[in-house]
Amino acid sequence: MADEKKTVKETTEVKVKKENKFLAFFKNLPRKIASPFKNMWHELKKVTWPTRQSYLKYIAIVLCFMVFMGVVIGLLDMGASKLVSALSSLNPNTTVEEPTTVDDTQVTEPADGETVQDNTATETTEAPAAGN
Repeated sequence: MADEKKTVKETTEVKVKKENKFLAFFKNLPRKIASPFKNMWHELKKVTWPTRQSYLKYIAIVLCFMVFMGVVIGLLDMGASKLVSALSSLNPNTTVEEPTTVDDTQVTEPADGETVQDNTATETTEAPAAGN
């Protein structure tokens, strides 16, 4: 019987410890969340920041590089499209169709009270036979 009482006491102690850990987690949660931000702030205070003149210099360098790369990529794109069109014109099986033009027939609106007849032929379709 003494062993049974001990085990009950031990299980309640384990439950209390688990509850204490659970409560301690939520109690320490704001500090655990804020700690990395505090450390980051202290590290950012140690950083040597560039001056305004160096910022402007860096901005000019980046913009010049972007313009240069835009020109290079544009030239490569134009060259590749010219190459593809040249290669496709060498293949005799491939024909480039010219766009067709629309006939210059005039369509007139019916006058008031005039009826319009549809002169197009209609096809009749039959339902398929049962069993097919």
